[in-house]
Amino acid sequence: MQPTKTDSRRRLNAGSSSPPVSEYIKVVESVCETDGFSNEQWVEPALPGPTPWKTIFIILTLFCGGITCIIFATLDWLTDTERERLDRVWALTIIGALTIIPGGYYVYVLACILLNRSGFTMDDIRRLG
Repeated sequence: MQPTKTDSRRRLNAGSSSPPVSEYIKVVESVCETDGFSNEQWVEPALPGPTPWKTIFIILTLFCGGITCIIFATLDWLTDTERERLDRVWALTIIGALTIIPGGYYVYVLACILLNRSGFTMDDIRRLG
């Protein structure tokens, strides 16, 4: 008896006479039982969702607020010759850093979306309601 193509494939248990792996994969309603993925999840949606204007406004507010805090902290540090207001400088610097980091990241993502760079879509921006 000649070995068939299905007999030469790798089996789940090499010592047993079980059928090949390809016979174990069963597709029901376009969902593969072995990994749980469906074919439809790899297809891009036909229409993009609505533009998240509220999220874009919050992103720009975070970025501009962070820049403003860092600018005022720098100006306060430069003009305070006796170093009496260092607590204000540190507070503004920390608040500015905490707001400019996420704002700057999402401004970069927005810029890449507007420049139509591959790999960036509006789905990369979380929606806030």
